[in-house]
Amino acid sequence: QVTPVVMSKAQEAPAESPTPESSSASASQPSKAIASQAVPAASSVSLPKGKEFPTTKAVQPLPAASQDVSKEMPEDQVFGAAKPSGLVEISGYKYPVFLFAPKDYKTDRTYAMIMIAPAESAKAEKQIEYLMGLAQRKSIFLLAPYVLWPKEGDTPYTLDKWFLSAKRDVMERFPISKKRVYLVGKDLGAHYAAYMAIKYPKEFAAVALLGQAWDGPFAQLIVPRSDAVDQVPFYIALQADGDAQARNQVWFDKLQGRGYPLHFVDYKNDEELDTLEFKKSVFDWMETTGQNWEASVAQSQQTWKGKFKKGVRDFFAV
Repeated sequence: QVTPVVMSKAQEAPAESPTPESSSASASQPSKAIASQAVPAASSVSLPKGKEFPTTKAVQPLPAASQDVSKEMPEDQVFGAAKPSGLVEISGYKYPVFLFAPKDYKTDRTYAMIMIAPAESAKAEKQIEYLMGLAQRKSIFLLAPYVLWPKEGDTPYTLDKWFLSAKRDVMERFPISKKRVYLVGKDLGAHYAAYMAIKYPKEFAAVALLGQAWDGPFAQLIVPRSDAVDQVPFYIALQADGDAQARNQVWFDKLQGRGYPLHFVDYKNDEELDTLEFKKSVFDWMETTGQNWEASVAQSQQTWKGKFKKGVRDFFAV
């Protein structure tokens, strides 16, 4: 049993970069209506020298849940009696979880999903608006859980657990491809995404870092992997005249030396990140590179050496 879910009307209007605010919504309350926004096309982002490119309808409310139960994860299916679409808040969680479901998605096929990496003082439903215009056009699921940002000096492990738990739970309830889950972070959220992608590489097919990258409060926890099977492709967009490029150059060199697939672009101002054309280019790169990288790694595991190691492991397992 869950509380009613109320979805918003999708409106075609230029999207703006969300303003970071802290979220304090209660998961036991019905979701508020949130306006979706599309983004106008604009000029593409320039490449740095020397680098190469490889009105939704209302959802039928579900029965109300018991108000005296507060859990981090819901026991029963969040959605059962209706197939929601648009931006909704999923009931039954201890903290708010916001999901954008593409209109008229089919349950007999699977879809890509982009998770929005949390950032300090960022409001989850505002973060998700950044990619709603893209998601409407590309039929992509978007997911943004409430931000449990750690206190200064603390590790983000509690946030990690909550973030990944919400991801896995939603994937069990919706037709989302396990091989097409991507992570996108903007500004401080990009730093958290950089940390998450290296610490939990099996969780994401590709990652986009917009505005910041590996240098940040969690830098000491970032340990690059050497094995391709434990790596994930990175799309990095940093401002041309800012200091982020200089601060992350050592990381760029280190990851490139380990064999990580890296794609770097620079931009002149934040408005370039808000164009629909830029967002499309990011998603298309993640789709193509993520799938190619996964196929390449899988093929490499089928070499003679890979088969030999697997045979040894299987022999001792028996």
